[in-house]
Amino acid sequence: MAGFADGALTVAREAGELSDLDERWATAELERIRTLAKTELGRLPANSADQVLSEFLFTRLGFVREVTDTSLRFVLLPGVLRQRRGSCVGLSSLLLAVAEALGRSANGVLMPGHFYVRLGEHGSTRNVELLRQGEAMSNAWYTGRFPIAGGGAARYARALGANESLGVIEYDVGKERRRQLRLEEARGAFARSVRLFPQFAEAHASLGATLHLLGRLDDAARSYHAARTLDPLLPGVDWNIELLERELAFAVR
Repeated sequence: MAGFADGALTVAREAGELSDLDERWATAELERIRTLAKTELGRLPANSADQVLSEFLFTRLGFVREVTDTSLRFVLLPGVLRQRRGSCVGLSSLLLAVAEALGRSANGVLMPGHFYVRLGEHGSTRNVELLRQGEAMSNAWYTGRFPIAGGGAARYARALGANESLGVIEYDVGKERRRQLRLEEARGAFARSVRLFPQFAEAHASLGATLHLLGRLDDAARSYHAARTLDPLLPGVDWNIELLERELAFAVR
């Protein structure tokens, strides 16, 4: 393995969710899935790759969606492989890793509150909706279902690079660790997210909020302002900045 799959395992390791034994198992399992998927694609050459891979993953291997449980075992690639279950980020990570292993063109795509995969084939692309068992959905469906405030932002509705997609996974790690009040771990995950995906305004804002909770007010201010620069319409950032400025003003009295 190389590239995205290695990166996804690194994210799991940094989150404390991957032992050496689990990593060996996940690596072997991805190779097994790659071999089976390659055979399946060769057996049905007339069908589109997204159709074949979706049928393979959801019907033959039995992967299912998870839309309520925020546990990282449904977000991080090793857990998705073990549980045969994943969130939109988890299932998309699986498809990105499998497509990479098969030498297929695939990219993650971010929308407000959602993540999916865009597969390339014969000079065109198809969107693969992992929460609908790999159904192909139009760009218009996504913009209608997950509207972008103000009509556009640089991080949304485009094919992401591998590092940017890894940044989305790190963001979900940060959200879960903050929910668990494991604030230093959340800070680390959000910091890695913005390093991997510098245009991800939500990650900058969440890093700022976590630093704010940790009492690192100057660092929080920098993250909040980075988020607002990237997306002036991002909800909650102006209020957080106003609150932080009042705290800073009170601190110097």
